[in-house]
Amino acid sequence: MLFDRGRPMLADGAIGEYLFSLGFPGTYLACEAVTRAPEILASVHRDYAGAGAEMLTSDTFDANAIRLDMRGLAERCREINAMAVRLAARNRGVLVAGSVGPLNPGHSFRPALRDPDTLRQAYLPQLEGLLEGGAHLLLLETQVDPVQALLIHGLARSLSADIPIVVSFTFGPDLLTPAGFSVEDCAAAFQGTDIAALGANHGVGPLQFLEIHRRLCACSRFPIVLKPNSGTGRYADGSFVFPRNPEHFARCMVSCSGPGTALLGGCCGTTPEFISLLAAKLESGETGGVRVSWVERPEGEAPPEMAPDNPPRLAADIAGKNALIVELLPPRGGDLSQFSARASGLESLAPVTVSIPDSPMGRVRVSPCLAGLYLREEYGIEPLVHFALRDRSLTRVQSDLLGMAASGVQGVFLISGDPPSLGDYPESTAVYDLSTDEALELVGRLSMGTDMNGRSIGKGAGFFPGSAITLGDPATAEKVRRRWDLGCRFFITQPVYSMDTVEESAGLLEEYPVVLALMPFRSSASLAYIASEVPGITVPENLRAAMEPLDDRGVQDYSTGVLGGLASQVRGLVSGIYLAGPLQAARTLGAIWRGLR
Repeated sequence: MLFDRGRPMLADGAIGEYLFSLGFPGTYLACEAVTRAPEILASVHRDYAGAGAEMLTSDTFDANAIRLDMRGLAERCREINAMAVRLAARNRGVLVAGSVGPLNPGHSFRPALRDPDTLRQAYLPQLEGLLEGGAHLLLLETQVDPVQALLIHGLARSLSADIPIVVSFTFGPDLLTPAGFSVEDCAAAFQGTDIAALGANHGVGPLQFLEIHRRLCACSRFPIVLKPNSGTGRYADGSFVFPRNPEHFARCMVSCSGPGTALLGGCCGTTPEFISLLAAKLESGETGGVRVSWVERPEGEAPPEMAPDNPPRLAADIAGKNALIVELLPPRGGDLSQFSARASGLESLAPVTVSIPDSPMGRVRVSPCLAGLYLREEYGIEPLVHFALRDRSLTRVQSDLLGMAASGVQGVFLISGDPPSLGDYPESTAVYDLSTDEALELVGRLSMGTDMNGRSIGKGAGFFPGSAITLGDPATAEKVRRRWDLGCRFFITQPVYSMDTVEESAGLLEEYPVVLALMPFRSSASLAYIASEVPGITVPENLRAAMEPLDDRGVQDYSTGVLGGLASQVRGLVSGIYLAGPLQAARTLGAIWRGLR
């Protein structure tokens, strides 16, 4: 048996962190050291073997085909993994564990990453390379989702019926994986499998691993693997800094070395110094003696509670097919006086909702949520806040939505957001952790009192979410049905300029709440741009021809007149109108919709 030694086997510590500390550039994937700096990587393995490690981990945590493809190295996936194992195996008398990390630790909760075809594409060449290189066992480490880990396990078994497989999950301070699974969940998922050991690595420090060890002893039938960080990492000067505490680390690990523990080692922040000290304590028979009491739910977490059913006025307006939404851009600077003056001029059209875009075209503007709160407090005008997913990590998406709910903002218009390349800072980074569909799913979870991972947030956060559609697109009907099922409660179209476009979608308009967007042209240039260069918008040829000889003011007046007629025609067919473009033209169209003209 692999771990039938009467005592824990000693593993190595951090590979990537230690590698970078020795001068390998942090701009590369750690696994690129296999080909770019094999001499540095060989010294990492040599140092750990010299410190007493009996099992070395291959430098392949991030060496799956999809991660390598981001570096143009997908075709070398099998080769890199095989070479990595052979580099570690230069140290005689040690076992080599072929490391397999999650596809993307921050995203592994997403359903797409449970897709067998995606996982096969990512992991099959990696697993083939690890086996070709002669790995003694496979270490599926830092896993966050037992469903995904089980699928990887199945891929490994399809290649080898007898290679020992060890599975190690990562847990946060709440002792849940980033995907929301508990120690008990992970153990139960693998209960009927043939894995050689089950445990934890990374995530938290050695003190919390005492509790992880206790829970594994209580719920798992497998030998236990423990490889904690040295403690909580702190981000400084572009990299993570971990505590330098080898004595504390070794004492905690020795305290977990009783019956049932198969493997002890370290993860981020640990070095050969840590492993050497742990080896000495294990050799001397020291028992550690570290004992802590774990306090459940330190923040007094409340059970989930559904958000109260208190929809905003916009919901009633849409239900009555009478919604009037006017778009106002927030200012580029910190002065809201002109913005508020424009909003106050809309009071005669009440009830009116002001729609506030979120840095359109990637250009910096005042936060739409703060601008909307200002309008509500100053004028009692209800805001519809655009929420661009482009600029927010998953954590920030949830934090911002919860902040909106806490402040009473319910109307949220979910959009992907224009790419930064169009805006003020084209070199800036876009963050697309969630698609619009996934954001709608999240909004639904928040309303039920849970976060994206199903953890309780207490009282639910109520929203009235909408999203964009394009009339005339063959894919629109399926998109509307899908998003409606995900919780979207209204849809705003791309600007429409023809009754023909409306009539083509009559069935959709009857079944779902659709708000029709009308946008007069500001000038001849805007007409040419929107008609010819913006996807999803159709400007009839006869309308373009009629405006071609007109000056800018004539174009604006003519298009306003045409859209005024369209606004009158669609009454009763759509759930409301959305007005964008020149403010004076929007006021005119709003007055027509309200029957004031």
